Amino acid sequence: LWRRGILTWKLDPFQKELHDNFHSRPDKIQVVLSSRRLGKTFCVCIMAVEQCLKKPNSIVKILAPTKLMIDDITTSLFPIIFEDCPEELKPASLKSKYTYLFPNGSRIQLAGTDNGHAEKLRGSFADLCIVDEAGFCRDLANIVRSILIPTTMNTKGKILLLSTPPKEPDHDFIRFVEEAEEKGILLKKTIYDNPRITQDEIKIGRAHV
Repeated sequence: LWRRGILTWKLDPFQKELHDNFHSRPDKIQVVLSSRRLGKTFCVCIMAVEQCLKKPNSIVKILAPTKLMIDDITTSLFPIIFEDCPEELKPASLKSKYTYLFPNGSRIQLAGTDNGHAEKLRGSFADLCIVDEAGFCRDLANIVRSILIPTTMNTKGKILLLSTPPKEPDHDFIRFVEEAEEKGILLKKTIYDNPRITQDEIKIGRAHV
């Protein structure tokens, strides 16, 4: 399965739904609005790795609100994902460049959107762009339209925006949510959809909020 680039066996039911929903729709920009602790970051990292394995010389761009969040992804999630990866398929981690380079020429490039770091992903091309916690990224609309969309024009790549609800009601992410809802393509999930948390645990958690 690793050699075929099929890693859905690592996903729970919600993550599998997110994965399949994205790949089954032709829409260039897709949006996921969900509560926390649903494992969406792990899921999109799996999707990034699958893309790189299935298509040599692919480029996947992953953005998050801060460089610290990107550091957390590189130090906690990817090591878990690659734990059982065959050595001949395992990418090299270019830590200073926030890049994973696969033996087949594919790359995963990561950047925070704070302090202008997103500009590092401008140019070249991309087969897949992912913005994690998009509702907390600064200047989201500009990042999507002037940095990400141009990189996918020649590859026919797609863009996935996913986030918990932003604190600001006028955040750019809200407009993407509204547009997706109008088109009938918004994937929306709450804490009650989390397969790893029981109803009793949800009640206990809410009682302490």
